[in-house]
Amino acid sequence: MLYKKDWNEVKAIFEEWWERELNRPLIQITVPKYGKEVSVDSWAFLRYYPNINEALDRLLDQISKIEFLMEDYPNIWVNLGPGSLSSYLGAELKFDGKVNTAWFEGDFSLDDVLRAEFNPENKWWVYTCSAYEAAREKCRGKAIVAFTDLLDPITVVGQLRGQYPTRILKDMFFEKEKLKKALGRVQSLFFKYFEESCKLINVSENGYSTWAGIWSSKKHFVLQCDTIVYLSPKIFREIVYPLIIEECNYFQRTIWHLDGPLELNHLDDLLNIDSLDCIQWVPGEGNPDCGDDRWVPLYRKIQEKGKLIQIPFIPPEKIARILSRISPRGVALRTSFRTKEEMKKIADELEKRFGVQIIC
Repeated sequence: MLYKKDWNEVKAIFEEWWERELNRPLIQITVPKYGKEVSVDSWAFLRYYPNINEALDRLLDQISKIEFLMEDYPNIWVNLGPGSLSSYLGAELKFDGKVNTAWFEGDFSLDDVLRAEFNPENKWWVYTCSAYEAAREKCRGKAIVAFTDLLDPITVVGQLRGQYPTRILKDMFFEKEKLKKALGRVQSLFFKYFEESCKLINVSENGYSTWAGIWSSKKHFVLQCDTIVYLSPKIFREIVYPLIIEECNYFQRTIWHLDGPLELNHLDDLLNIDSLDCIQWVPGEGNPDCGDDRWVPLYRKIQEKGKLIQIPFIPPEKIARILSRISPRGVALRTSFRTKEEMKKIADELEKRFGVQIIC
C-alpha cells in the first residue's frame, strides 16, 4: 500500500491481536512527514457535499503528508455524523462546518418507525453508496475505506422520534412494548444497511475498518449506545442489553465504545457478554485523559474479564507508565507526535522497558 509499505505484515499483527496471540501491545502512531502538523478532515464528506471527489482528493492529500507507524494505517472514514442510519430512514441530517458537528432531526411516531423500510433511493443512502464506490476505487493501493457510523438502534430511534432523548425516554415507560418492536425493526435495518455497505466497500479486498481505526479481516464494527447514560441498570438490562447481545453475535469481532464515567454503571453487564471482544475507553470532556492513573483500576477490571482494551488518544508521555501498571498484552494504544525527534525519546523508553521496537 502506497502510504503503508508494510501493510501485509501489519494486517497479520492485527489478526494476532484480535486472537489474543500478540505478546506485546498493539501501538498506532502518526507523525508528520515534513515536520509540519497535518490534520485529517474527518468531516470532508459533509463539508464538500455533494462533491465526493473533492472530499477524497483532500483526504488523500492530507494522509500523504503523514507517516503511519507501527500498526497505524491510512483510514478513509466515510463520515456522515453519528447515526447515519437515521438519515437513511428519513431523519433530516444537519451539518455545521464551523464547529464540525452533525446531528439528526426526526418527528416520527413509533408506528412510523415500525413501518420503516430499506430505501435504496434515499438521498443520503445514495450519497453514501457513491462515496463508498468512489473511495473503493480512489483508495485502492493507498488507504483503507472505513464504514460510516450507523450508530445503534436505541439512539437511532431516539433521533427519529425527535427531541432526543426526551421522547424515547418517555417511550420506555409509557410505550415499552411498542418501543421494543420498533427497536427490533431498526436493528434488522441496521444489519441490512451494514450488509449492503460490505458489498460496496468490497470487504474481501478492503477488510473491515471503522472510525476507531482497528482493522479486521472478519466482520467487525464498533458498538455503542450513548443513550445508556440516562438509563438505570434495570431498564438497560430489559431494553438495551438484548440488542447488544444480538449485535455481538452478529458481528465476528466487536469493540464497545465506552464513552465517559456515566456509562460505567453498565460496565459489569457489558463485561459479562462472552462474544464482546474489546472495550474502548474514552473518558469524555472535562475528565482526565485516558493516560491518567485514575483509570488504571478500570483497565485492570476489563483485563481480568479477558477483554481486549483500546486506549485511543493517549498522550505519548503517559504510554510507558500505563503499560507498566497493566498487562501490555491485549492493549491497543493510539497516539501522535509532532516530530520524529519527540517520538524517538518515547521509542527508546518503550524498547528498554517493554521490548517494543518502534521502527521510525
